[in-house]
Amino acid sequence: MSEPPRVELATRAVRDLRRIDAPERRRIVATLEALPAANADIKPLAGQFPWQRLRVGDWRVRFRPLTDAEAAAVGGPGPLVARVVNRRDLLRAVREL
Repeated sequence: MSEPPRVELATRAVRDLRRIDAPERRRIVATLEALPAANADIKPLAGQFPWQRLRVGDWRVRFRPLTDAEAAAVGGPGPLVARVVNRRDLLRAVREL
């Protein structure tokens, strides 16, 4: 049986998650741990390859797949989460990266 992909969190994503209330944070983390899920609402960000957006209620998770070198360093493939923001702040978060 293969292991699920490892989710890596950028420092900024960890800070973002700390600011979210506990029930919402648990929901976001559970969705991230289930990636790649067939029912996840994931879309590529226009003009921002390889970045993608995952929707979890009013929250948006900006992530990209780990590069081969990053995956080798952490022990396997998976996503790198850069930001977790409220939907109203997504455009500003996209511009900051």
